[in-house]
Amino acid sequence: MAFERVQVEKGIRQVGPDRWEVQVHVGRDPLTGKLRQVSRTTRKGIADARKLRAKLVTEVAQGKHGGTVATLGSLLDEWLSHIECDGRSPKTLAEYRRKVDKVIRPALGAKRLDKLSAHDLDSFYGSQGAADISPRTILHYHRILSAALSQAERWGWIERNVARLAKPPRVDRIDLNVPTPDGVRALIDHAAASKAPEMATIITVAALTGLRRGELCGLRWSDIDWDGSALIVRRSIWQAGIEWGAKPPMSHQVRRLVLDDVAMAVLVGRRARASEMAEVAEISLSGDAYVFSPDVDGTRPLLPNVVTQAFHRLCVQMSQRAADGTPPATIWNYRFHDLRHYTATELFRAGHNPRTVADRLGHADVALTLRVYTHDTEDQARAAAAALGAGLAASG
Repeated sequence: MAFERVQVEKGIRQVGPDRWEVQVHVGRDPLTGKLRQVSRTTRKGIADARKLRAKLVTEVAQGKHGGTVATLGSLLDEWLSHIECDGRSPKTLAEYRRKVDKVIRPALGAKRLDKLSAHDLDSFYGSQGAADISPRTILHYHRILSAALSQAERWGWIERNVARLAKPPRVDRIDLNVPTPDGVRALIDHAAASKAPEMATIITVAALTGLRRGELCGLRWSDIDWDGSALIVRRSIWQAGIEWGAKPPMSHQVRRLVLDDVAMAVLVGRRARASEMAEVAEISLSGDAYVFSPDVDGTRPLLPNVVTQAFHRLCVQMSQRAADGTPPATIWNYRFHDLRHYTATELFRAGHNPRTVADRLGHADVALTLRVYTHDTEDQARAAAAALGAGLAASG
């Protein structure tokens, strides 16, 4: 009986009950333009097949098997395929590919890896700065190059990662743009009276939980613990252009968030409205239905970009009201992600410890929470000044 060949992963397929074939592209035939490849087989299992393919990749990069010495462009292609197989987020991959194809490859892609220097990278960063590209964006380019070159070093393509010697521009810390409690309440009230009233529910839940945009979109009714007044964050919705899907939450942290009476009341109201619409349509609302969905039966989630666009429209409307003299008189230049900053800021303002805040936000490392939210609120700064003054007054 013939064995059906199965592609196991990039460059590896099982061709027999105990036989694996690995393939590595060598380049294009100069006459026909067709891709050429080198292949080997092993009977020692998938782990040995991976080692064999890594060895072939390294040899091809060194110019063996009739190939040419690897360029930075070919490394970036291999690295992107590698991290895709490693489970990197589709949205992250799409953003990496955009930066590589639009900027990095045209500038550095043809450079041979064995000739690439820290000076080449510094010159690239300098040219980007001269073109008024922001330091933060240039740092993103540097991180992509550094990660790809680190992988090349592990693969044996290069002796050292020259990105460690390069010097990207310094990125100054940006103060967080955090709405006030009064501002969030005003925005919720405006949303409730708008053409998209469910945005009031979305904004309220986001502000009270600190959920990321994708995590909020990924909530299903089965994730709500009605008796325990809590919700479980099990997934996040990603979106890259018109493509979307579900993935585990950031850092693969499934977490349980206890909710207060306000948050539970908002979710109860949302459930009642969703059930009423389903009943009118004479369909059932299952436990797997998404809490926020464009469909009456909750089959599909509300997509992150839709949330962003709706939130932006609300902020523009609030800015127009402020310009017309209607209170509150403020400029509403907020992003939806700033609601997450609001959650953290208010928790720190209330005196909660960093571990509690980190758990709420889904940060695996408390140090990350402290790095992002070490700024003082105005009242904390005044309290600190008062405490110092009181100490000196008492000693005098």
